[in-house]
Amino acid sequence: MNSDTSGWLWLLIDVVMVAILGGALIYGTLHWRRRRRSPVLEEASERATARLYNREPESKQTPEV
Repeated sequence: MNSDTSGWLWLLIDVVMVAILGGALIYGTLHWRRRRRSPVLEEASERATARLYNREPESKQTPEV
């Protein structure tokens, strides 16, 4: 590969692509922080998490006879 082409590839990969990735991460983070969740959805999520957290692991359950 000649040196002129490798310089442009370096610029594309190490500068442009990293800048695009950084911009996408910032954009996604800002939108994630601004999202609004309904109180009903939040409560359902909390109840499901608590139910799964308090559930006994399946390997420790005794078989019913």
